[in-house]
Amino acid sequence: MITETLKIMSIEELEAELNVRKQKEARKREEKRTQYESLKKSVINDLAPAADRISAQIQDFKTKAFSDLGSLFDLLKDYSKRHQDGKGNFKIEDENFKIQYKRQGKGIFDERSHQAEKHIIDFLTSKYHGEPDTKDLIMSLLERKNGALDILLVQKLYSMEDRFDDENWREGIRLLKESYSFSLSKDYISFFKKNESNEWEGINLNFSY
Repeated sequence: MITETLKIMSIEELEAELNVRKQKEARKREEKRTQYESLKKSVINDLAPAADRISAQIQDFKTKAFSDLGSLFDLLKDYSKRHQDGKGNFKIEDENFKIQYKRQGKGIFDERSHQAEKHIIDFLTSKYHGEPDTKDLIMSLLERKNGALDILLVQKLYSMEDRFDDENWREGIRLLKESYSFSLSKDYISFFKKNESNEWEGINLNFSY
């Protein structure tokens, strides 16, 4: 039927019909383009400014989190006499939430640590008259592994700093403290909350600095 209709249409009528169809298709494409452009603009205006605000809020919160936990860590070091090397992990929690703070890096003792050892050994061999077990303990805390002192062991020496009134002893402890440096690579903060099963589950908001 369509073929028969086309056969009896003149060339002018056929061209006019094709032109009408092209115009309809063009209008449909324009309507879709307009819809797309309108929706695109709406999506950008709705999401991008909100993302910008949320990003700024998260950055402000991140800055506050590291500042507050850094201050708490400094107070903890002073209060507990631990983590004097500048590294270490700690966590704080209540019945509902937990915050975990991790410091990663590498600590080293420089050449002054060897002089410190000599002062301490001079004290032990010439002036120390206490229990042999204490002397053995001090020597074990100065033991090197792969040529390096262990800061966790040396910290135990720090806790004994005021135990002996001797110039070599005090000088040795002072040099140990001065010879140590900690190169911080990154700090991490993670947040947790108790779920319905009373188990800790992570809050999807973790920071590194």
